[in-house]
Amino acid sequence: MKSISVVVPTYRRAQSLPALIAAFEAQTLPADDFEVVVADDASPDETPAVLQDLAAGARITLKIVRNARNGGPASARNLGWRAAEGPLVAFSDDDCVPSPQWLEAGVAAFENSAPGIVQGCTLPDPSVPEKAWAKTLRIERFSNLYESCNIFYRREVLEAAGGFDETIRVPFGEDTALGWESRRRGTTATFAPDAIVYHSVTHPGARYWWKYAMMHRNFPMLVRRFPEMRKDLLWLRLFMWRDRAVFDAALAGVAGGIVWPPAFALVLPYLYLRAPRRFHREEIKAALSKTAMDPAIFAGLLVGSVRERTLVL
Repeated sequence: MKSISVVVPTYRRAQSLPALIAAFEAQTLPADDFEVVVADDASPDETPAVLQDLAAGARITLKIVRNARNGGPASARNLGWRAAEGPLVAFSDDDCVPSPQWLEAGVAAFENSAPGIVQGCTLPDPSVPEKAWAKTLRIERFSNLYESCNIFYRREVLEAAGGFDETIRVPFGEDTALGWESRRRGTTATFAPDAIVYHSVTHPGARYWWKYAMMHRNFPMLVRRFPEMRKDLLWLRLFMWRDRAVFDAALAGVAGGIVWPPAFALVLPYLYLRAPRRFHREEIKAALSKTAMDPAIFAGLLVGSVRERTLVL
């Protein structure tokens, strides 16, 4: 039996799969100790053919499973880990590339303590510059969000929690729900800084960023289901992050200043927060992009708060 299984859901990213499998073949953990399970979520492109070719020539144990119809990332991950054999299950995504020591560091974190969950470090792909509107991830400490781009579970934890919540079809929160459900059941978690995964850096258009902002409507749903998140995750038990509180205060200042001008002073902390520290072109563009996203994220949180009757700002 393998000591650990890796599960990667994929959908319409055939071009990224060869590099991903090559990164697994370069792991410092001996190839006999792990398997990789790629769960194709009914991709309509050439993904099945690419996976078949990769499996035929792989220098590691590579299993391919496939959903009959597209069910979302939670469904694909569940299909993958249930087809895996390892007592430990590592998850990553098809837009990530693990560092060579990823699996070895993740397994070591379980050996040195007794957690049920280990979160690894996720960094932007260093080969691609991060310009304004860059889409990527940076997770350098335990996040309390249990992002599935880089996380390890004991199999019995997955089984006890029932796996990922397949009712959450939007890819935003299904991994967080699993982590908090496991935590509610007494599972402990730790962070492994040396278990590094590199996340792709892309620069999508405005349509994607609007969809991303509206995905935040899932956060109030999560807080309604797991009220303990208010204490351990939210800032002042109400705001997603401290930056959100600064933006909301600025909104209140603009609205209140119309009636009582001194209220406009509430805008000043936000201006300081978003002002570029140097007047370089990329820093100015980055500041403008963050400023544009703030009201969009507020709209997503507000929609979710109304829908769930649970206020998260």
